[in-house]
Amino acid sequence: MATHHPVLIGAPRGLARSPRPWLLQRSDDDFLPATLADLRSTAGRERLRALRARALDGQGTLKLFQPIQRQFHLALLETWCDTAGEPRLDPRRVQAAGLVLRRIGTDGRAEGWMKSGGRIHGWLPLTRVGGADADPLPGQRSQRGLTGVPDIDRQLAAFTHAQPDSALEESTIPLYLAPPDVCADAGQSLYYGLVPTVSSEISEADDAFAAAPGTDFGPRSAAFRDHLVLALQGRAMGLPRSGQTITAAWLKDSEQADADAALTRFVLLLRQLASEFDAFGSGGAPILQALASLQLPLVLRSGEVQPRLVRADQFLQQAHAVVLQQQPSGLEMPATWPAMGTAAAQRLLDALHAAMQGRFAAVKGKRGRFDEPGARYQLRAFVRLAPEGACPARILWGEASEPFVIAAWYEGAGAPPVQIALPDPSDKALLGALKPSVAFVVPPSLQSLLSGSSKKLLDGEGQSSNFGLTWICSFNIPIITICAFLVLNLFLGLFNIVFGWMFSMKICLPFPKIPPKP
Repeated sequence: MATHHPVLIGAPRGLARSPRPWLLQRSDDDFLPATLADLRSTAGRERLRALRARALDGQGTLKLFQPIQRQFHLALLETWCDTAGEPRLDPRRVQAAGLVLRRIGTDGRAEGWMKSGGRIHGWLPLTRVGGADADPLPGQRSQRGLTGVPDIDRQLAAFTHAQPDSALEESTIPLYLAPPDVCADAGQSLYYGLVPTVSSEISEADDAFAAAPGTDFGPRSAAFRDHLVLALQGRAMGLPRSGQTITAAWLKDSEQADADAALTRFVLLLRQLASEFDAFGSGGAPILQALASLQLPLVLRSGEVQPRLVRADQFLQQAHAVVLQQQPSGLEMPATWPAMGTAAAQRLLDALHAAMQGRFAAVKGKRGRFDEPGARYQLRAFVRLAPEGACPARILWGEASEPFVIAAWYEGAGAPPVQIALPDPSDKALLGALKPSVAFVVPPSLQSLLSGSSKKLLDGEGQSSNFGLTWICSFNIPIITICAFLVLNLFLGLFNIVFGWMFSMKICLPFPKIPPKP
């Protein structure tokens, strides 16, 4: 039986003897020609050794950066024959070469970024496509296991195509063969590829509503129950200002520093139902149904013996309209909020948890390729070799790179900061030359609000009107930048009292003012 001679893939032997890709971190804009030039000579390869990606996170994991941080990462590889003398592999034998970027799942197993039929399925276990050594292309995978007997192969192909995951394609990163003169000078078959650390691709799969590993946040868990207001836990709760008429002013009263705790808790109840669970929206019916069995007693009036009752769901709907939506009403505050029975409380918790899952799906949206905070990734190179004599085409894999994380966009990477020159506000001649460069179309309601009393606006008492004219207000962008810079410094001074940001976020160094050229 004919067999291929062994072929190896790994870091360029002039840099290291390693079956893993050699990862570079470069900050120069024209990094690709510089890298190819350095591959030609011994001195250049020494520079490439110094440019190896070495940054680590707090856990000691390799850290790569994003282009917004003005850092770029290249993977360098070489292919050679594992025979006497270890000669370079003839590039004409390579049908295709590439990298796969895989995520390490919570169970430690690698996951691939999968697509099929023009749809992006996101991160899926590699077991779905046959394991870590399976060909990324479904067409190539379907050739595996063929017997050469037409009838049998047709049945095998039909069986393979009937499998739900047979069309999954793992996303790949192209590896490019270095120019012939570079390979000739180095005496090696060299490949390079740009390592992506950002992506605009969004998975079509909904993001799962799940707590952190090891944390129970189900409807019966203590963590879920304890974050709820007492009334939503099914427990008794005191109500503020019992027997009084609820008014829209209660919302502002609850925000005062000396606000009654019962009033603050009641407003929190309404806010939690409205914002967290959308109980008063289109999907809130199950929550209101779970509350409908609870009767709230009203304060006894003069001469009354039997207390009047109001259903909890109806009361909360009306209270939401008055307090949060600021609508007029004659709604009366009940005397107390009684405890619910065990079964009724569990039904309420189940309805709240289900509503939270729906709310999460609506606001969380779809997950991007690199959106998982702290996720670890690996690169793995492959070459697809052309048929050799009686030997069929085959795919050859190198070893996976060491695990790495991708730095958040706001982290510093050591690159010098971008400088923005601000105009001198004291230079009257310069300010006269700054013409408006952006215009805002201001609707009548906003213009009337801004035209009113500044003090009332700051106190939250500004009034707007839909009657009037639409205005077009033009500004100069550098002036807007100066205003933003002044406001930034004011707030930095305030926040520095609490967070101590100033010494790490603001570094000011004096330098002589450059006189204008004559």
